[in-house]
Amino acid sequence: MIETLLEEAGFHFVDAAEKADVVLVNTCAVRDHAEVRALGQISDLSRLKKKNPLLIIGILGCVAQARKQEILEEKPFVDLVVGPDGYRKLPQLLEERMISPPGSPGLLETELRRAELYDEIIPRHRGGVTAFVSVIRGCDKFCSFCVVPRTRGRERSRPLPSILHEVETLAAQGVKDVMLLGQNVDSYRWENKTFADCISAVADVQGLHRVRFMTSHPSDISENLLEVMGCQNRISPFLHLPVQAGSNRILERMNRPYTREHYLNIIASARKHVPDIALSTDIIVGFPSETDAEFQETLDLVQEVRYDTAFTFKYSSRPRTKAERMPDDVPEEVKVERLERLIELQKRISHERNLEQLGKTTDVLIENVAPKDSAMWFGRTPDYRPVVVAKGSDTVGDLVRVRLSELIGFTFRGERV
Repeated sequence: MIETLLEEAGFHFVDAAEKADVVLVNTCAVRDHAEVRALGQISDLSRLKKKNPLLIIGILGCVAQARKQEILEEKPFVDLVVGPDGYRKLPQLLEERMISPPGSPGLLETELRRAELYDEIIPRHRGGVTAFVSVIRGCDKFCSFCVVPRTRGRERSRPLPSILHEVETLAAQGVKDVMLLGQNVDSYRWENKTFADCISAVADVQGLHRVRFMTSHPSDISENLLEVMGCQNRISPFLHLPVQAGSNRILERMNRPYTREHYLNIIASARKHVPDIALSTDIIVGFPSETDAEFQETLDLVQEVRYDTAFTFKYSSRPRTKAERMPDDVPEEVKVERLERLIELQKRISHERNLEQLGKTTDVLIENVAPKDSAMWFGRTPDYRPVVVAKGSDTVGDLVRVRLSELIGFTFRGERV
């Protein structure tokens, strides 16, 4: 979307920062590690500024929103700091900066706008069979550990006609696999339409093979959505449902308004409607005051659910969150040890879940040439497992019927059926 705005304003893209007149760094503040990496990359750009004082450096996204004044004060070489709701002004801000004397104070655009959706701006598709389409922005949940409501604002659902127009445009360009995105897609509401209505309409777009979505919230996911997943074969049998912790007390401190029991009921319902569903989740270990027994509850839940994949993190305090005011009292070495145990458990379960797939026949969507063997295609199953299969007369974007015959690491080898 940023590329679209800038190209329409007459800018064109180069393949290296050293060749550029403008360098923009788009950032994420959800995880501490991502923020640290972004700030480190920004600091590295100061060397380019020394070589070319006329170079314009801009910081965009959630880190810009969360650390606006700090960036301008600590990194005086930065020319622009623009939050997620300020992208429309980028061309204007760049023009202003170009005519400003070198060394002028950086420009700031970080106002959060309730109405901002960018729904009429269709991002340029750069090829490939997969595309990502935003359906809702912001979040109203205010989990105690999360900065999203403070950096991306409150929830705003995109009009369904706008979503369908973008997806139809992408399908006409050869896209076969669409991922619908939102911090909490289950909160989608437009007129009288829910997210179940939205994804069902997208799955009916001609030319698509698959539709996926993330992220869901256990408090909002509906039985209706699970029913739609079970009866619409273009919707991938894959559900990312962050649990974050297995202890009810920790969930309450996280301001996650559901219980362990409620979460497990959702998993049971998902498997009832979509028997072959693949599940993934997010889990935080070492949240303030988490005990060994409460961490064990998380391990027990992982063992009971048997996720196909999991994204696991050590707790890290985020600025301007409620949890920032809680004592970070779980020692770092304990967080590391718990994370290692959780990863080891999930790796074993993931491997066992993959072994259960061997011998099954399924469709693989060809995405590109296999990175390690040009005689093979790389693709994915409907539940998003990676597969390599020998090339035939097919091409990228085709569906190939295969039997999953071998597992190498986490990648399957498929034999044509």
